[in-house]
Amino acid sequence: MFGFIGAGNIVTAILTGVSMSGEYDNAKIGVYDVNKGVVDKYSALGYRTYNSITELVGDCKVVVIAVTPQMIRSIVEELKGASVIVSLVAGITIEWLSNNLGSTCTFFRCMPTLAAQEQLGSFALSHCHKATDEQINKVTKFFSSCGVVENVEEQLMSKVVALNGSAPGYFYYLSRIVVEEAVRMGFDENTARRLFAQSMKGSAQTILNSTLSLEQLENKIKVHGGTTFAALDAMQSEGLENCVVQGLRACVNRSEELGRL
Repeated sequence: MFGFIGAGNIVTAILTGVSMSGEYDNAKIGVYDVNKGVVDKYSALGYRTYNSITELVGDCKVVVIAVTPQMIRSIVEELKGASVIVSLVAGITIEWLSNNLGSTCTFFRCMPTLAAQEQLGSFALSHCHKATDEQINKVTKFFSSCGVVENVEEQLMSKVVALNGSAPGYFYYLSRIVVEEAVRMGFDENTARRLFAQSMKGSAQTILNSTLSLEQLENKIKVHGGTTFAALDAMQSEGLENCVVQGLRACVNRSEELGRL
């Protein structure tokens, strides 16, 4: 049984996707949150809810922590009875978890994305050295019910947020810029939104399916003297590549800072 401590946006997205899969019974998933209104909502949906973290830890074989880095430090004692912990907490390392919660527990770290609510989640997963194949398969299977799971080395987990956890924000930001400019051109917003979103969706699927490199895919559409060439040339001239790189580095730096708070 999986039990979630914290039921904010990311947990809502995950549980929505898991429920859509039909692979897990709501009654066999536990939820605890400090907000009683949130707990009542999940109770009405058939989830098993708890009045305390200690109660959940005592009842659930896999405890998923989805709280802030600041809060996890305040609930350490309540977590110590858990046998398997999956941390969704940004910046908190497996070493920190082991040092503070004890070596008898098996630890996983997971960086999810909100697209789990569409069963299109992107999950980066790492685990401690003592995790068994059975435990790894159990955790992987759960998150795979609402997305794709990639195993990532622990030392890269504080960096992977730049590739998946924060990445939807980049796409929404770019989409807003494109759609707003399209409206200025004369398109209605909904048409522009649908056209650009479908273009991103198709491009993403092509990246996943193609054996070509990203540069080769770019060059296939970037014909010299054509419209795409003109667009990308202007973007490069304005320093887009450096802006993206600096954004990724800022994301990673903040993730590492959160682990030190």
